Order: sequence, then structure tokens, then C-alpha cells
Amino acid sequence: MHPPDSAPLVQTAWLADHLDHPDMRMVDVRWRARYEAGRGISADDEAGYLAGHIPGAVFAGMVRDLADPQSQVPDRIASPAQFAQVMGRLGIGDNTLVVAYDDMVLPLSAARLWWALSYYGHARVRVLDGGLRRWRAEGRPLSTEVPEPTLATFTPQPKPDWLATKADVVAALDQPDVAIVDCLAPDQYHSTETHPWGDRPGHILTAVNIPYLANADPALATAPTAERDRLLATERVLTYLPTDELAALYAAVGVTPDRAVIAYCGRGFAAASGLLALKLLGYERARLYDGSWAEWSADPSVPVAARQ
Repeated sequence: MHPPDSAPLVQTAWLADHLDHPDMRMVDVRWRARYEAGRGISADDEAGYLAGHIPGAVFAGMVRDLADPQSQVPDRIASPAQFAQVMGRLGIGDNTLVVAYDDMVLPLSAARLWWALSYYGHARVRVLDGGLRRWRAEGRPLSTEVPEPTLATFTPQPKPDWLATKADVVAALDQPDVAIVDCLAPDQYHSTETHPWGDRPGHILTAVNIPYLANADPALATAPTAERDRLLATERVLTYLPTDELAALYAAVGVTPDRAVIAYCGRGFAAASGLLALKLLGYERARLYDGSWAEWSADPSVPVAARQ
């Protein structure tokens, strides 16, 4: 079975026509961010999955199942062994086509699963454009039945060109041919007192700000966190911009195809959404900084910038 093309997205109509294909596994990775005492907290939304999901989809928790419990950095991606065990339990083998979705306005946890599978060498993965919101808006069916997939064998083959480390980011500070992109809301990028996803306010020195929602609507590039959260509480459906509009969005801040790119955010979710946009544009030298602001801000030896 082959998806319609090599792009990282699939459309709802295509998925509806292939729901019963035995070589495809849909993965619902619904996830929420909440704030307590000014600090961001990641949480899986399995309850949402159980209340109704795309027929045949299995659930994976990006926090419970696919974050490394041994890491000092919250939400860092699972080790190869842990990742392989979870994929095998979900019935995802080396030749399975995976379609990931969530119910955010633009994919966050679904984009992160797409990135994680790509990093572990599994090219047969796509993200549902518009996600569950679009599926529901189109009146397509939901199910409460929880599948019991047959165990599969998943072989992780890490691809370093998908992952940036803190050392890579430090090196990039002195490399003008590398662009660093902060994918968070502008009030977090410009924060001067506190930051919900880290120990210090501000952003990585030299980073430009392209909030992940701007990849669907450039008008949302200036939307603060509170406005974004109000948007998430609605049923508005957004999809990625056409590639010519995406290209203009990135070119406007100097992120051009001749440069390598490192995307980051708070904990690697919004950055995965931004990375997906870059891959849509054909940026082959684009990577995700998995440690993101959670790791960077905890190290006083690395520089940060903030609006004065």
C-alpha cells in the first residue's frame, strides 16, 4: 500500500477510502498542555480517544508511552528499545504505513509522532491534515471500539539528520548558514520574567520566531498564548498553508532553503509541527531540537535572549 505521494500529510478523503487496509495503522495521539502555577504540563488524552476516535485507530500516549522516563529533560523521546516495544504493541512493523492524528488546531502530538518515527528510520508515516477536527467537521464516522492489534516487530534505525542536540545548537550560534526557529507563541519567545516551559525566560540567542499556528494562518503569528488557548477551545479547523505561502512565511525572517534549520519550542511538540512545515517545503537539512527550551533554559552556561 502506498500513500498518494511522499509528502508528510494525507487528506481525510484519502484516509476514509483506506480505513480497512491491513497494511495501515492509524494512531490517535491526543495530548493536552495545561498550566499550573505558571508552569506548563504535558498530559495524554486517552479519555478523549475512548469517547470516540477514527474507526480502527489505536492510542499512544506521547507522555506515558513515548517519553523517556529516565531522562532529566521532560518529554524527551523514548529510547530505541522502549520505542520499538511500544510500536510493536500497537501493531506497527517495519513495513506498516502509519497515519498519526490528534485534535489540536494544527498537529502537535501527531507531528511529534511523525518526527519520532522518521528519526527512528520509519519513512512510512503521514500526518492527517486537519486532524480529528476536520474528520468530525466533515461528518465522518467515529468509533468507541478499541482494536487489539497483532504484535509486530519494529526495528529502530536512528537517523541523526532528524535530531539536533544541545551541542548542535551551541555550534549553530556561530554558523550563519544555520537558522534556529522558535515555534512558540510570541509572548513566550519574548518573555522577560518567567517561561512556562523552562527555568529562564526568553529564547535561544539568534533564534527567529515562527509560531507553529502561523503555518496555517500567518495572522496567528502575533497571537499570544491566551488567544491560542481560546482558539483551541473552539472547533475551528486549520490545515497547512499552500507551499508558496509557507515559503514566503519563512523567507520573511531569513529562513531560506539554502540554510540548515533547527526547530525548537518548549518540549518538542510545536517544533515538530514547524518541522513538518519545513519538510513540506523540501528543507532536507531541517532538524528538531528535542531537548528544546526545557533543556536549554536549565543550563546557565548557554546564552539566552529576551526583549528588553
